[in-house]
Amino acid sequence: MKIWQKVVGAGLLVLLAAYVLGGWYFGEHFHANTSFAGVDVSYLKEPEAQEKVQRALAERPLNVLEGERAWGTVTYQALGVEVEAAEALADLKQAQEGSSWLASFFGRSVLGVEAEAGEVVSLDFEQAKQALGEFEGFWQERVASEDAEIVFVEGEGYQIQADRLGTRLDEERLQAQLLEVVEAGASMVDLSASYQTAEVTQADEALTERLDQIQAATSMSIILQIAGYEEVITPEMISSWLIIDEVTGELYFDEALIYEYLGSLNEAYATYDDYRYFESTLQGGVQLVPGTLGWSIDRESELAWILEDLYAGESVVREPMIVGSGYNGSLDDIGSSYIEVDILNQTMFVYLEGELVLSTPVVTGQIGTTTVPGAYSIWNMETPSELVGYNPRTERDYVQPVQYWMGFDDTGQGIHDANWQPYFGGDAYLTNGSLGCVNTPPDVMPLVFEYAYMGMPVLVFE
Repeated sequence: MKIWQKVVGAGLLVLLAAYVLGGWYFGEHFHANTSFAGVDVSYLKEPEAQEKVQRALAERPLNVLEGERAWGTVTYQALGVEVEAAEALADLKQAQEGSSWLASFFGRSVLGVEAEAGEVVSLDFEQAKQALGEFEGFWQERVASEDAEIVFVEGEGYQIQADRLGTRLDEERLQAQLLEVVEAGASMVDLSASYQTAEVTQADEALTERLDQIQAATSMSIILQIAGYEEVITPEMISSWLIIDEVTGELYFDEALIYEYLGSLNEAYATYDDYRYFESTLQGGVQLVPGTLGWSIDRESELAWILEDLYAGESVVREPMIVGSGYNGSLDDIGSSYIEVDILNQTMFVYLEGELVLSTPVVTGQIGTTTVPGAYSIWNMETPSELVGYNPRTERDYVQPVQYWMGFDDTGQGIHDANWQPYFGGDAYLTNGSLGCVNTPPDVMPLVFEYAYMGMPVLVFE
């Protein structure tokens, strides 16, 4: 046999012996390049590896940062870190294939990085919080994150103010972050990743929808057409009425301010309880004292309508809700159709569309029960009817049938036929005057009743 063949054979025997010896050795030791929870356990037996892991983790420093601030260093042991190494190391050892020890010199075996939290490394969070609290001022003066919210910016209107990240730590996130860090065997942690986040972000769908509603409401207008005039509820006015609930973020409108605004419109336009100048048939210009004639904006009903318009967010043009009588689209609530009762001349006139259609003598109230002057309107019409009341002159109750009745005030005054009157006009009222009503000749009253209508002005003056 040649010498080189002998040398090669001897070398192969040495390699084989080394391979076998390595297999035997690594049957009891961890392969090369093996780490556990960030600790190198290469060439160690299980008990040795367990001891090294426990010691290394206990002494391992962790630099605690918070953004650009460095709080200091704390050990894993101070954080209450424990590693259940025995079972995991045994599993790792068992997973080693005897024939792969040689390949381990060229690779890396790691355990503890991929392990689920709590399976290998555990953390006493209360102890960890206490350890972090050793840094001076660590838990003090932390600011909570602020939710995104809708704000009013002068000159720009309502918009969403983005959520702002505070410095208050979310304990659940902090615990998870610390566990992840120590499980990976890291030497640094930035706790700003565990800040408490805002509950409502700038992209919150409900917040965006609310802003859309606000912008719709504050860009619309409501035009109220009142007695031939227009009053515009502008976007600026609507913005001043707007209320955003600080707790729920819900959109509201200040009903008291709207109600006050409607009151100002009544002061400007309403005719109820007004004195009026009137050009009478026989006396010329007279002043009518306030009576039941007159109208105003129904503030309660109109408030409800305005709120409905605002929440709908669409511009509208309409008349307001009116209460009372005499509203005809102008400030002249008498108009051109009315009944005129001239007490001085004991005469009643009926005008329709500006034309005098009837004139008749009447008998008004006797002294002591005089007919009360005022600007009134018809609120009740009956045929036939009964007059029921108390006569202060005779001190007796009465029931008097009549064929026609038209009530025009809230005290019982009205216009009706009076077949008991011997004559009408002149000074009849001085001796045979009524209890306040306007006594009308029976042959004329049917025509008066025909011309009249509910709400027709009745103007009584001396």
